[in-house]
Amino acid sequence: MVNIFGSRKTIDIAPVVVVGLGRFGHALARELMDHGVEVLGIDASDKLVREMAPELTQTVQADTSDAAVLTQLGIDEVERAVVAIGSDVEASILTASNLVELGVRDVWAKADSEAHARILLKIGVHHVIRPERDTGRRIAHLLSGRFEDFAEIAQDYGVTKLVPPACVQGKPLDLAKVLREYKVQLVSVRTLGRWLPLTDGRELTANDLIVAAGSPAALEKFTEG
Repeated sequence: MVNIFGSRKTIDIAPVVVVGLGRFGHALARELMDHGVEVLGIDASDKLVREMAPELTQTVQADTSDAAVLTQLGIDEVERAVVAIGSDVEASILTASNLVELGVRDVWAKADSEAHARILLKIGVHHVIRPERDTGRRIAHLLSGRFEDFAEIAQDYGVTKLVPPACVQGKPLDLAKVLREYKVQLVSVRTLGRWLPLTDGRELTANDLIVAAGSPAALEKFTEG
């Protein structure tokens, strides 16, 4: 079997296959490369493959809906693959199904709708990504101006970065009381450019920045406290 990734090794993270080099796949592959992860980029478009060739470990023009093609490329030997195919739902589903059947241990796939996501999960995809939906949810929580950043990490549970609300400023912090009254867990604080764990007794100011976790509704209520 030909080693399509070559012998170069940067950090101790297994190479990743990204199928689909449109906007999402391009951004993902570039980010992985920037963090020292080797990436094989595959797309049906010869134009996209040529454009991405200088930026990735290797690029291949191929029809990934054909399982035999994936086997010839040695994809059955990789640990992680991401199906980043955009609007071609059929190609996305066939590619994801092939990766699962080839035994790729960790298959991620982008879905453009709830129906698409359900099908991907039913055929055995391990992680389904909804970039547009997730970005929309994130921006919705940022529009109020109370959050510096927001990430939903599970159903109805997120982590946010914010200036401490008035209810926790200027007095010794009681983490258990905050959790009891607001259903929010305070995690860490940035003071003078350094992030530190939050502990009982600390006094927060409007110049600090904290990380808090909880349901979106609880976090929004906490910011009003």
